Amino acid sequence: MNKEHFCESCIAALENTSKIYKTGDTSVTALQPSTVMLKPNELTLIIGPSGSGKTTLLSLLGCVIYPTTGDIWVNGNHVNLLNEVELANLRLRNIGFVFQSFNLIAPLNAIENVIMPLRLLRLPESKAREKALEALEKVNMTDKQKNLPRELSGGQQQRIAIARALVTEPSLILCDEPTAALDTKSVSIVMQELKSLVSVGKSIAVVTHDNRLKQFADRILYVNNGFVSDTPPEEEIFT
Repeated sequence: MNKEHFCESCIAALENTSKIYKTGDTSVTALQPSTVMLKPNELTLIIGPSGSGKTTLLSLLGCVIYPTTGDIWVNGNHVNLLNEVELANLRLRNIGFVFQSFNLIAPLNAIENVIMPLRLLRLPESKAREKALEALEKVNMTDKQKNLPRELSGGQQQRIAIARALVTEPSLILCDEPTAALDTKSVSIVMQELKSLVSVGKSIAVVTHDNRLKQFADRILYVNNGFVSDTPPEEEIFT
């Protein structure tokens, strides 16, 4: 895939992309050659059993690892051609990450956690605080801005984590098992928050084992033995 053939309607794209890990004489294919496109206004679930390759797929889309073969594009940037510093800058400005374990910094309150990416961008403190408040408002958590993580429920912590992912205004948000540690009520709240972001042009990809999330998806990708498909396997496995 070259620049002129890049799908302008896509936020991220993998073209015949694979990932092979080598340890000594042993090679493990984590992802078979795959073509995947993530578009704005779309929430994509990535479903598959443990070890199927779905986290590898997410890591490639998130520019965390380089592909073994194929090409990756994010916001028109040919990821294969970027060095580590350029990749870090691309991630910071264009991609938001949400994790199962929230990854909030314990000594910092909610708004201080949300401000952290903006400090990396060296935004003036007043502007950073303003943008952090806007992000907290989007997930209905302004009333908890001064709370420490330990003072918040799991669902509330995840919404703070979503606000932190949003604060740099990325076009792509990648979520790795964001609801695994949440009860049913919190799952619904968190997924509704993510779904609301899709309506303003974001592209969101969610890796999950959780069947409860299917109702929120615009599209589902199934990953099994390193193969990516729009079609579910004959017998879906969630282990």
